[in-house]
Amino acid sequence: MTWKMKEVVLTVILAVACGVIYLGWSTLWIPISALVGPVGAGFMFGIWIIASPIVAYIIRKPGAALIAEVAAAAVELLTGSHFGLSALLIGVFQGIGAEIAFALFGYKRYNLMTLMLSGALAAVGGVLYNVIANGFGYYTTQILLLTLIIQMISGMILGGGLAKIVVEALCKTGVLDQYEIMKARRKKGKPNGIASGV
Repeated sequence: MTWKMKEVVLTVILAVACGVIYLGWSTLWIPISALVGPVGAGFMFGIWIIASPIVAYIIRKPGAALIAEVAAAAVELLTGSHFGLSALLIGVFQGIGAEIAFALFGYKRYNLMTLMLSGALAAVGGVLYNVIANGFGYYTTQILLLTLIIQMISGMILGGGLAKIVVEALCKTGVLDQYEIMKARRKKGKPNGIASGV
């Protein structure tokens, strides 16, 4: 399943856009985490992985979720993220987690459930990175589980769920007519695809 140039270009464009959003979200995270604590601020997590489900949902090829997340994380790093190199490293773990969701279904199921699963598994990847980076002694069992649960829920809603809404809006504009998402819908005789779950 080789990538076409238009797919590469779209992935780069979306990754750059998401990377800039990630940077702004990271800046917003500072005051919010100061108010509610890092665990409470975990509800913000989902936005940081939205590149994966958006690109995977459109491109529908192996590696799309991972490539998109790593590229977006790289943009966040290069544009001055206060998280430094960890912004890129956690992006790799989150991207792998997101990719697994699509791989589990053989890259053939792209519906809301799969997108939300992608967000949840990206959260697992992110928490795993933090445990490795900070050491197992950094978290109590309660804090670790609470962090994981909050971030998984956020990943499902702000990652997978919001990604579907964004892509559906793009589909209505016609800019995605030449990509796999719309080709799959035309094959099923549902050009809009809104209710098809495809």
